[in-house]
Amino acid sequence: MEKHDITLLLVEDDKIIRNVYFQLLGQIIARVVTASNGEEGYQSFLTHHPDIILTDIKMPVMNGLDMINKIRTHNKLVRIVIMSAYGDSRFFLKAIESGVKGFLTKPLNNIQLQDIIVEQATDILLERKLHEEELKRQIAESERDRSENILRALSLATAAFFRRGVNAITVNEALSKVGSVTKVSRVYIFKKEEYQGEEVVSQIYEWVAPDIQPQLDNEELVNVPIDSPVFRRWNQLLNKRMNVISIVRLIESSEEREILGSQNIKSVLAIPIFVRDVWWGFVGLDDCKEERVWSEAEINALGMLAFNLGGAIYRRNVEDELNSLNSNLEQRVKDRTLALQQEISERIYAEQLLRESEEKYRLIYENANDGIVLVKEGKIFLVNPRVSDIFKFMPRDIIGKRFSDFFLPEFAEELVAFFTNHESSDFHERNEITVEMVEGKWIELKTTYIEWDNDPAHLVFLSDVSKRKNAENELFELNTHLEKRVKVEIQRVEQQQQFLVQKSKLESIGELSAGLAHEINQPLGGISMGLENIKFRLDDKSLSDAYLSGKIDTLFGDIDRIRNIINHVRVFSRDQDKLEMEQVDIKLVIDNALTMVKRHLIDQHVDVRTCLPEGEYLTSGNGFRLEQVLLNLLSNAKYAVQERSRMVSPDEEYKKMIMISLENDKEDNIVLVEDNGTGIDENVIPHIFNPFYTTKSEEKGTGLGLSISYGIIKEMKGSINVESKLNEFTRIIIKLPKK
Repeated sequence: MEKHDITLLLVEDDKIIRNVYFQLLGQIIARVVTASNGEEGYQSFLTHHPDIILTDIKMPVMNGLDMINKIRTHNKLVRIVIMSAYGDSRFFLKAIESGVKGFLTKPLNNIQLQDIIVEQATDILLERKLHEEELKRQIAESERDRSENILRALSLATAAFFRRGVNAITVNEALSKVGSVTKVSRVYIFKKEEYQGEEVVSQIYEWVAPDIQPQLDNEELVNVPIDSPVFRRWNQLLNKRMNVISIVRLIESSEEREILGSQNIKSVLAIPIFVRDVWWGFVGLDDCKEERVWSEAEINALGMLAFNLGGAIYRRNVEDELNSLNSNLEQRVKDRTLALQQEISERIYAEQLLRESEEKYRLIYENANDGIVLVKEGKIFLVNPRVSDIFKFMPRDIIGKRFSDFFLPEFAEELVAFFTNHESSDFHERNEITVEMVEGKWIELKTTYIEWDNDPAHLVFLSDVSKRKNAENELFELNTHLEKRVKVEIQRVEQQQQFLVQKSKLESIGELSAGLAHEINQPLGGISMGLENIKFRLDDKSLSDAYLSGKIDTLFGDIDRIRNIINHVRVFSRDQDKLEMEQVDIKLVIDNALTMVKRHLIDQHVDVRTCLPEGEYLTSGNGFRLEQVLLNLLSNAKYAVQERSRMVSPDEEYKKMIMISLENDKEDNIVLVEDNGTGIDENVIPHIFNPFYTTKSEEKGTGLGLSISYGIIKEMKGSINVESKLNEFTRIIIKLPKK
């Protein structure tokens, strides 16, 4: 027989009876402690803290009732069973006043004694298990709240980085937010740089809690060589994109342990910052008060901070580089303007020639869609109006200049070859190239070799192809880096998706805790009432074996109901890292979801209806994830009908209702979740499955539920769509392939 894992204190002055009961109870109880009188029993209580006390009343030194009253000053909830050879009602009444759980008359029936002790032990273990489950729920809710706070702080910090840039103000704001939500002692940033020909790291930013000593001016944290004994281990990990997670007293390196200990650090977390695949530095968190175990949610969220900070730093570097290029370009334009001023006389002469030939070539200028330039010996002699639009100069500033001067120097040789090679070819044969102008404009050149006034010349046609060229360059750049970035982002998104799916499960359980408690309290009430009926008939001497057997079967049924609910919640809330596809009974999933949420909806006066026709509705996937989708949709529907109930006038009849129904066609099972709530604006519907998109207030939703649901349905090769009309209804349509 398996013994109950509790402690029982047996107080009996008769040594023989005490030994007999010790042997009898030791068969069913793991730990039995004995005492020979009330005083000894009281001292044993203080030492062993038993869960149940079985005591006689009439005893030397201190009687049982006095011992009970003295014990009650320390613990009012300990379970006590009294046994006595005296049938006086006074003892019975005093026992009731002392809060005892049972009163047995000597000589005791062994089976009756074991039954009442087993009954009390079962209740104690059940209460203990419920308490443990409640602690687990509170811990899960605490982790969820901390994760949400960290993600919210990181979202604000990232927005500040990309809106106002990476600077002392935005970085210190971000560190302050992270420090506040994580409740650490310090948050800081180290940067890697070169100093006197050696790679070093230095602390450049810091936030500290009010009662913590700052370390920003600590000279030991400036220009620390990355291969020094105090930083060698960190360099090896951070450079490989690995985090540093350490309890200081357990660090093997004495040098590293000494420098961290001098700052009163007990535990540390450091996450690398990479800028374009180059290790830039790291963000670190210290706890100076306790040896902290960093949760996976904290590590993942802070990893996002390091990633976003690296992206913001890269963006700032690109902006600085562009500003530098613009500054150089302005200087080059000024230099070129001075050179042009020295050629005024030549331009005046070119303008005179242009005016003389304007009438002769008027038809060419007016009918040309492209720029037309006449080039002789490398210089420009004639241009049409379109050339001024392309070159951004007046014709007088163009005529007489060398054609190659309008393009970047690196194209000079290509332009020389462009004209030279063409001079050796047949007349009127077309040749073309694409070159870049000084101001960044790309021009396509097409030329024909001709004779002009008996001299060799080139008639050049110019087309602005800047947009096409820039698009080609951007496409080439994207194609070069896209594959690698896509793989990295897919891995990161998959990790975050798993985290968000688990977070959504815990949110669902937290929201439905009241309903689950009611579902458990119902069978508990039945168990309590059944035990009272048995006790009543026992006292009334009318307890029959048939009645007792029937009641016990009923009680075990209620216990199985509680066990099934708890087991289902435990399996549902488990983080399923490896998603296994299996056959899923959709009707069973709907029943499980309603078991968790229906009581909560009924308490909110929501009419929940179902239409589940006979027959099999099977698909392939993960039943717990599909249940998570249904819980999210039911939560949204509950919110919608509650919001609409607040909007209707008192004299308007409105009944909150949610309907779940099942249909099928040739290929798919169809699940419909419909409510008569506020509905969805048609402008909002295209965005509802986007991550972090929500119409709820900040404290009522994060915008992740429908996004996660969409991903789960896609994993099951299905589809999810919505139909809605504002202030009338919302209908979610899920199609899942038949198994």
